[in-house]
Amino acid sequence: MHEMIYSFWPMCDPKLPLNVVMSGISYCDKNYRIERHGENLFSFEYIIDGSGVLEINKQTVYPQKNDVYILTRNSDHAYYSSEEHPWTKIWVVFYGEFAEYLFKQYVPADTYIVKDCNILSYMHEIINLSSAGHKSYADLVDEVSVMLLKIVLRLKNHLEHKVLSAAEQIKLCLDVNIENKIDINDVCVQLGYSKNYVIKLFRETYGITPYAYFRKRKIELAQQYLLNTNLHINEISSKLNFADQHYFASAFKAVAGVSPSEYRKAAKNR
Repeated sequence: MHEMIYSFWPMCDPKLPLNVVMSGISYCDKNYRIERHGENLFSFEYIIDGSGVLEINKQTVYPQKNDVYILTRNSDHAYYSSEEHPWTKIWVVFYGEFAEYLFKQYVPADTYIVKDCNILSYMHEIINLSSAGHKSYADLVDEVSVMLLKIVLRLKNHLEHKVLSAAEQIKLCLDVNIENKIDINDVCVQLGYSKNYVIKLFRETYGITPYAYFRKRKIELAQQYLLNTNLHINEISSKLNFADQHYFASAFKAVAGVSPSEYRKAAKNR
């Protein structure tokens, strides 16, 4: 793993309406994991490539290529890359009254991910500003403030006008219930579609049945728990709402090719 980081911690001034703390680009690996609790910071992180997991304020979301995930002040959060496709991401960390204003006015409460929203040009401009050594910190803050306003307006517009297709609605329904017990009949009731329509449309769009997709996503999350936590296997099974540990182990092996204990052991020996 390597990162390009621009840090402005020593220059931060609580009297300014905005402070830029850090910005950078991270080329993550399978061991990448960050955890924070209750810090007075905001962050926008845009996924250039790869996939991973963000756990924040009791929500779990799955940022992947072309998504923006948002870290809010005073939040409890942990985020980590997938082992198979680690993130490449570009990010900025900031705080202050202007940041509070932007989030209050333009970002809906409890919004931690915006799917398929390309803000790469804005983020690159922040990196360019950060790397311009001739600029004063005050000038940097002024120019980054403008870029942050552009970003939140882009996010707001995207959230208000993004219309999900039927297949995307089905996928979203499965994704947000990844730790719950849900079957195809529940999806049909929630969305008002027939069972045959849901299965046919999902397979045509994503090349996999809803059941197989849901099981695959559960196992992918289980792999992250095995790699990044000390939870016992029975605790992971219960957390992901499998009927019992035996069924969890069987489903895990069917997808991953090895048992959960073998997967964790192999990861530790790498």
